[in-house]
Amino acid sequence: MALPVAIDSFDPPPRAGEPEMTVSGLWDFIRSREIDSIDELVGFFPAEYRHGFSLVEHTRATGQSNLTYPRVVLFGPDGRFLLNLGTKADDPKYDLLDVAQLHGDSGRWEFSVFDFSGEAPRLVRNDLTCVECHGDADSRPVWGTNLEWPGVFGDNVAPGPQGEALDSRHLERMQELIAGNTGLPRFDFLQWRKEPLRRGGKRRIAHHAFGVELILSNIAMGSASARGAYLRLRQARPQEYRRQRYAILYAYYARKGHVLWQAQVAQSLGLASTISAGAALDTLLQQLGLDTAEAFSLATLASREPPDTSWSMGRGDLYDMLALQVLDELLREDAGVVAILSGRRLAEGVLDCPQTANTVADVVAFKMLHLFRLRGRARYQVNQHFYPLDLEDIYARVFLPVTHEMLGYLSGKLANQAKLANKLDRTSGSAEFAAEKG
Repeated sequence: MALPVAIDSFDPPPRAGEPEMTVSGLWDFIRSREIDSIDELVGFFPAEYRHGFSLVEHTRATGQSNLTYPRVVLFGPDGRFLLNLGTKADDPKYDLLDVAQLHGDSGRWEFSVFDFSGEAPRLVRNDLTCVECHGDADSRPVWGTNLEWPGVFGDNVAPGPQGEALDSRHLERMQELIAGNTGLPRFDFLQWRKEPLRRGGKRRIAHHAFGVELILSNIAMGSASARGAYLRLRQARPQEYRRQRYAILYAYYARKGHVLWQAQVAQSLGLASTISAGAALDTLLQQLGLDTAEAFSLATLASREPPDTSWSMGRGDLYDMLALQVLDELLREDAGVVAILSGRRLAEGVLDCPQTANTVADVVAFKMLHLFRLRGRARYQVNQHFYPLDLEDIYARVFLPVTHEMLGYLSGKLANQAKLANKLDRTSGSAEFAAEKG
């Protein structure tokens, strides 16, 4: 069992001498310190960014990369501020630092560039060229799905179930970089775990209780993307969203195969009678202003490739993380949901630790904390000592244990909403008739 970890805040401010890891924070730091190169800037980065990184041999983004000169993607502790820098000195984009920031107020991603190629640094915010790959209204990062990270160091090049396994080429280059005998100072700020790498093994990031790099990169980027999608969903059509929260969760259960799908079920959700159970949630979310074809298709280039919303974190996907946040919201507002989730007790708790969670409601709070509420250095501090290995397992740990009770409750809510809507329609119709007659 992990010991308690003391933190001052869920989202601590930067330490003295370190930049705030946001677009504005970096720009202020660059100007106040009169920094004139990427190499100088990265030397000030906090430990959580020096540790949370991946090397990319082949990239579909702008900039050159290869085995000798891989690009470096910094995903940090929570995936909300990503950086991409080249290491090949004759690359025309060598002095450009690409960044992506999730804005916690709007849920929108900003893709900007710090340009150190001229006499003075320059910041290009919301670079329009990024839309082609990252999307527009529902823009998102681009990263491989679980067990498939093509072009990334550590992705298994051989067929089989082992998705993350170092081949000899990546292993040898990493060992050279760790030894520091490459003559390439751009890699010097990276900090590696003090343990030997081996062919067929996994690289683990430093100072992390679990540490498996590519799994953690997926969960970081996935949780950030799901948080952004949820925030945008709440704000696009707020009144309609609040009314449709029960329909969202009912359609989520239908997507999982727990609803006997019929035409009248689709109609009860305000959808066409011909729509399938698998498409119901996507359609409902799109009506509320969230296009999952863009928002959830992280492994594709937005306008160049067919969308694929089945982006995987391992034991879960972006639909699971979105549903968790909607459920958490109802858990704070709806006494019926509270009764169901608090009434379902668990013998095993989280990770077979009864003291961690006693009810499904506790599991929701636990997963919300570790996926969304712990930010930046706070998540880094906690994960040095404790990392829940079933963190992304949302469906089996949260929704499945209360399926029967929740479906009954959601059905009742939807039926009451339909009755109220019919009553309002009849009242409105009667008023209109009376006005015409008068």
